[in-house]
Amino acid sequence: MEGMMAAMEHFPALFSPIQVGDMQIKNRIVMAPMLVGYGHLDGRVSQSTINYYEARAQGGAGLIIVEAACIDSPAGQEGIGQLNIDNSRYLEGLALLSHSIKKHGARAFIQLFHAGRQTSSNITGLQPVAPSAVPCRIMAELPRQLEIQEIQAIEDKFIKAAAYARTAGFEGVEIHAAHGYLINQFLSKHSNQRSDSYGGTLENRMRILLNIVNGIKMSIPDLAISVRINIDDFVPGGLQTEESRSICQHLEQTGVNLINCTCGTYESGLTSIEPASYPEGWRIYLAEEIKKSVSVPVAGGGMISNPGFANELLERGRCDLVFLGRSLLADARWPNKARAGNIKDIRPCIRCNHCIGSNFQGVPISCTVNPHTGREKELSLYNVKPQVKYRVAVIGSGPAGLRTAASLSGLGAEVILYEKEAQAGGLMNVACIPPYKQRVAELRDYLLHELNQSRVEKIFCHEFTLGDLDDIQPHFIVLATGSIPLVPEIDGLENSGFCSVEEVLARKVQCPGQHVAVIGGGENGCETADFLAGEGKQITIIEQGSILAPGMEKKNRRDLMNRLQAGGVVKRTSCQVSRIEDHRVWVSDDKGKPEEIKTDAIVVAAGYKPYHPLYMKLRNFNDNLFVIGDALRVRGFRSAILEGEMTALAIARKQRRDELGRKA
Repeated sequence: MEGMMAAMEHFPALFSPIQVGDMQIKNRIVMAPMLVGYGHLDGRVSQSTINYYEARAQGGAGLIIVEAACIDSPAGQEGIGQLNIDNSRYLEGLALLSHSIKKHGARAFIQLFHAGRQTSSNITGLQPVAPSAVPCRIMAELPRQLEIQEIQAIEDKFIKAAAYARTAGFEGVEIHAAHGYLINQFLSKHSNQRSDSYGGTLENRMRILLNIVNGIKMSIPDLAISVRINIDDFVPGGLQTEESRSICQHLEQTGVNLINCTCGTYESGLTSIEPASYPEGWRIYLAEEIKKSVSVPVAGGGMISNPGFANELLERGRCDLVFLGRSLLADARWPNKARAGNIKDIRPCIRCNHCIGSNFQGVPISCTVNPHTGREKELSLYNVKPQVKYRVAVIGSGPAGLRTAASLSGLGAEVILYEKEAQAGGLMNVACIPPYKQRVAELRDYLLHELNQSRVEKIFCHEFTLGDLDDIQPHFIVLATGSIPLVPEIDGLENSGFCSVEEVLARKVQCPGQHVAVIGGGENGCETADFLAGEGKQITIIEQGSILAPGMEKKNRRDLMNRLQAGGVVKRTSCQVSRIEDHRVWVSDDKGKPEEIKTDAIVVAAGYKPYHPLYMKLRNFNDNLFVIGDALRVRGFRSAILEGEMTALAIARKQRRDELGRKA
């Protein structure tokens, strides 16, 4: 009772119950359906799938909508590891999944899905199908137009899948009618060019959706129905608010219990999966418009991360429920932490979109900031806590060092963290400065908060030496000393007065003049160019590769490239710098053609190399010495945080084995 009062005190709207159909949901937080790819290759539910959803149910979400489950495999599948719900063979796993959600007080829905033309024959082994033989510009594969009897068969498969869901213990289903998948393809004139009873007028285009809803209501009247629908396709000729409003009103009349508002398709660019530059809750206006026109509950969301913001949306009546996607990947316990008012304890999503990037690559998703996502049981730490105190020296306080130190402290270690600078955070202190990277600072602050909540002894402004080794006599040493900038061997560079990325972003130096040449067009170089362009500089990026920022997640990369173009940044790819002299940079293209670029300042963004000066001196620690993060190999925050967690676990396990060995 006391916990409930605290929740009502902090965010009363967010943690008030709501009626959806015949069921009450304990709060207004919906876990959005996100395809994570943890299922078996044959579409069965895996233990990893169960662990992942159960963690979010334990974390306090009121309604969990399980990711897109295919009602017509393989033709309707989008990717590898996707769940299937078109045969009784899947019921055992689905039943275990629904039970794992419901036993923690969350309501369990499952999304019913058919990809239509937004798939590939490389995945399904079949030509994609669609309302019309119009290819998706992104998938670039001609679909086969469905015959009327085939459409009716697909309607029956949706209805039968709903029956399977009910048998498996799900309390509701969500029909996926959004994001450019099959039902959305029928609803939109952009993709539906039929002239029969399933095309042309809006009444005809929504026929497949209404037939499915009617069929489910007639055959399984006690099953709640949600529809996830695009309110705006953001493509020429696609659904817009007026048509979508009419569809939603028809859905209400047909008996739908919840309308889940979203937007965008594969072809709409950045509006279906947003980059970091989009503001929190940017698409909530779509749900707000629909809420004015229907009386059933309406869910909205999009980039929601702040509980106070979510609560305000509900208080102002802009939606009835708030869906969380990436925020629940970053922290499964977001609801419970918000409910308790522990906002600083919420692990922030930095909107890097690594999760989405994994899905695009056809691999199970993982999270940059949360190594437990997809590894919920594998990284359980309770069974490895040693019984005897042990001391660990962690050298370096970047993301790898911070994560290792806090985790080890939780595992009973006496941890001493050494940092040669006055401030912890490593390269996060610089990475948070470019435009729209402020969430990296939130991650740094979260890691520091986590560290300050632990018993770790922190020593700043001190570079670890062998003398410290003699003083503290640690059982284990973790080298997390990060990386330092690479300086390429270019004739004349040393005498050019060049700046590093860190110097520019931290404003330790001011680039003179108006024209700046950035040597290196990776992610760091492009973000630095974006930063300088925002200060009114005229930038030329010189990159020896054929494209800029090739390793960057594609949604955020597209957004960054758009900003560079808008800022007038000149992009010189496939160019090699041969020499620098008197504010002039000589380059040659891939055909050997020389060119002179005049500039007032030069910024070198050629990447980084590992920094581990103590490694050779500490090798006698053998298996008790760990080198992690960029000190091992330059990558990024995801690898650093994951290795920090894994290293802490490995040290605790080794210590426990040694203890048991001594007892034996």
